[in-house]
Amino acid sequence: MKKLRFLSLLTAISILYFTPLNSMSASADTVPANSSTSTSLPAVMPAAHSSGPNSYLTITDSPKQTSSWPSCVYDQQTYCHEAISITDGSGVERAWKSVMGAPQPYSNCHGNGGNNSYDSQANNPPCDLLGVDWMEIQLTGSLTKNDLVNTYHWKVRTGKIEPDVLMLGDTQKTIVGGNANVGWTLEIWAKPAIKAYLDGCFSATTCPDTSIATSAPVSLAGYAKMLVVNQSGPTMSSVSSESLRAALRGAFISTNGMSQSWKFSADTFFVTAVSPHFLPPDTTGKSELTPGYVKVFLPEPYITLDRGYKDLSMVTPERVKLSVSGANATAKVTKVDGGILVDTGVEHFSAPNPEMMVLKATDAAAVTAVVTTPTVASPVVPVVARFKKGASKALSTIAKTKAAQKPKWSASGACKISGTKVVAAKKAGTCKVTLRVLNAKKKYVVQTTKTFTVS
Repeated sequence: MKKLRFLSLLTAISILYFTPLNSMSASADTVPANSSTSTSLPAVMPAAHSSGPNSYLTITDSPKQTSSWPSCVYDQQTYCHEAISITDGSGVERAWKSVMGAPQPYSNCHGNGGNNSYDSQANNPPCDLLGVDWMEIQLTGSLTKNDLVNTYHWKVRTGKIEPDVLMLGDTQKTIVGGNANVGWTLEIWAKPAIKAYLDGCFSATTCPDTSIATSAPVSLAGYAKMLVVNQSGPTMSSVSSESLRAALRGAFISTNGMSQSWKFSADTFFVTAVSPHFLPPDTTGKSELTPGYVKVFLPEPYITLDRGYKDLSMVTPERVKLSVSGANATAKVTKVDGGILVDTGVEHFSAPNPEMMVLKATDAAAVTAVVTTPTVASPVVPVVARFKKGASKALSTIAKTKAAQKPKWSASGACKISGTKVVAAKKAGTCKVTLRVLNAKKKYVVQTTKTFTVS
């Protein structure tokens, strides 16, 4: 069982796998209103910790750090997860049965406790409820590529641990509810994603553009963090005020990176998302680029109260400061339910590591004015729209390069790179050609991507 590890200044996570939870046993009586199991349970909730380290906890109880949280079966129960539902590709939502191997929620708090002591209290200490520990959030069980169209919906009762920021797979939506007196809740709608894995792949240095994954399973795993106010610590995520914490509550970062982490400083989200550059080889020995994405959801209160915009629609790409792999980039901004979703434009790995900040409304106007100031026009690069089957075309007609940039060309779909040319397949299809060059920081960034039709 591999455990989540966080390595950034504030928090970081790496790959994670967990075994499915065991179902709880119970004796007959009556079934609580919010029960997620068909088995009858006592009318009165049993004593805390009576059936395991984190069983039957209320808001006044302390969960244990290295034990998973069970299913919620009583209204007053906390540190547990409610029943999961699934919306398939047809858009129909239905309850998800708890059968062997089926995806099920897995949650627990996680920190740096445990010291191989014979003392069980030392090896499984109480969770820190003030922002030191993070919360592992994931689905266990078997997921396949057929499940990529599914949206899984469940709620985690996190007790006194405030679930301010979530980093999880292809997250679609979240709702943070409750408070520290009655218990916080985190409701999640998310899709699984393909995650490429390679031992030791944690940075651009250890996972370069030549790295090839050893596996690429479908998974849905990540973590949630509580923000603290004006505090410091190796695993704490701190903001400058209580109002800023409240405004950011419900933010999430969506990515399929193998190693993933974030920190928030100076109004900027610094996102680390690392995976092997190539997927495992197919039966022919060919390895495709690892598809990737990094998207950041920012709640409406943050945009209106902290950033000062009167309406979400005023946040345009020009008002988002973004860099990817150390180079300036243009974000795609979408107004969604409850806030805005900023797509950083990341399409592949190994280590794009975007940095994103929504400018204040008062700053954005000045920046926009600078951006729109006429500058010397860039050379026009020919765009390949159509390509005859079996034909070839010089790469120099797609984009101009310099030797110092050490250009790297790649192609996918109905074409391939052959020397200084791109060669179309002998059958119709769509081809995408991508050029990567070294930037000033000696990191490879995408300079040009051209898509054309082979016919």
